[in-house]
Amino acid sequence: MSKVYVLYTGGTIGCTGSPLAPMPGPQFEALVQSMPGLENGTVAGYAGLQYTVAWFEQPLDSSNMTPSDWITIANALVAVYADYDGFVVLHGTDTMAFSAAAMSFLLPGLSKPVVFSGSQIPLEATVNDALPNLTGAIVLAGTTSIPESLLYFDSLLLRGNRSVKVNANQFAAFASPNFPPLGTVGTETTIQSQLVLPAPAWNVSLSNPANLSALSAQLATQAQVMPNFAIITMIFYPGITASLANAMINGSTPSTKGVVIEAFGEGNGPSDPAFLQVLSRANDAGIVLMANTQVLTGTVNIGAYATGLAGVGAISAYDMVPSASLAKLACVTALILPPASIKAAMQTNIAGEITLPSTANA
Repeated sequence: MSKVYVLYTGGTIGCTGSPLAPMPGPQFEALVQSMPGLENGTVAGYAGLQYTVAWFEQPLDSSNMTPSDWITIANALVAVYADYDGFVVLHGTDTMAFSAAAMSFLLPGLSKPVVFSGSQIPLEATVNDALPNLTGAIVLAGTTSIPESLLYFDSLLLRGNRSVKVNANQFAAFASPNFPPLGTVGTETTIQSQLVLPAPAWNVSLSNPANLSALSAQLATQAQVMPNFAIITMIFYPGITASLANAMINGSTPSTKGVVIEAFGEGNGPSDPAFLQVLSRANDAGIVLMANTQVLTGTVNIGAYATGLAGVGAISAYDMVPSASLAKLACVTALILPPASIKAAMQTNIAGEITLPSTANA
C-alpha cells in the first residue's frame, strides 16, 4: 500500500464563484473525491494507492503567499512525514515555482517525493487541466521514490527549484529552462532516473526520526525570522540610477539582508560609478548580492565584462533561476548565519538548483 498526503493551500485549482476565490478545504475535499477515478480516497487503476486531503484553514490566492507560508507548508509535511510515502502540494501557479524551490531548501534530507501542482482552470469547471494535473501528481507521489521537491504540470515533471512559470494562459504553464525535465507522463510514464538526485544517506535522511526532530526545531527558528523577510529583487533596465538602487536597498523596513539582482546577459550592468558604489556599500554592510541573469536560459559570468558585478562583491548565481535564488537566499538567511557563510551556501549545490563551473561538464 502507498499513501499520499495532499495539502491544499489554495490557488486556481480550488477556485469557485465570480470573481474566482479559493473554496474552503472541506468543500474542496468533497469535490476531489467526487472526481472520476478519485472516489473515496483511492486512485482507479492503481491498486493500493490511497490519498488523504488536508488543507490550509484559509486557502490562499498564491499572489498572497509569503515566506512564512513556506514554513507552514514545510511544517505540515514534517508533521506527517513518517506516515506517508509521498506528498502533493496544491498551489496557485503564480508563485508555485518559488514555493517548490523553497521546499528543496527547507527540507534537507528529503527522502520522499513532494510534488507541487495546480491548474490554470478550476477543478469544478467542465473543461479543465486540474483533474489530469491532480491525478498525475498523486500517482507520481505514490509510485515513484524521487527524493526531491518537484513540480508537475501538463504532463511534465520538473525539479521544483529549476522551474519557471512561462505562460499565463496555456496549460503548458511551466518550463525548466536550464535543466531537463525529470519525467513525462503520456501513454507511458518516463522518469529520467539519471537526472534524479540520489536518496540521502541515513545519517542525513528525514526518514531517520532523529533528523526529522532536528528539522522541526530548525523550522521553528526559521519561523521566527521569516516574518522579517528582507530580500529584494532588483531588475536592471536601461536608465536605472544610483538613487533608485539606493532607495530600493536602503528604504525598506526591516533592513535589507539580500538582493537578487536580475542583470543583463551574463551578469552585466551599468558602469556608472555612483551606481556601482551603492552596490559596493551594500556588500560592505553585509547585504548579500546575488547576480542572476534576467535572460531565460544560460548562465552568469560576472567577470566577462568590464562593467561586471564581481568588483562590487556580488556573487554569481550561475544558472540558478531568479525564483530559486530568492527562495534559497530567504531560507539560508533565516538560519541566522554571517554574510560569508550565506555567500558560501548560496554557491553550494544543495538540492540540484545550480550548475557550478566544476560540474557543468560532469
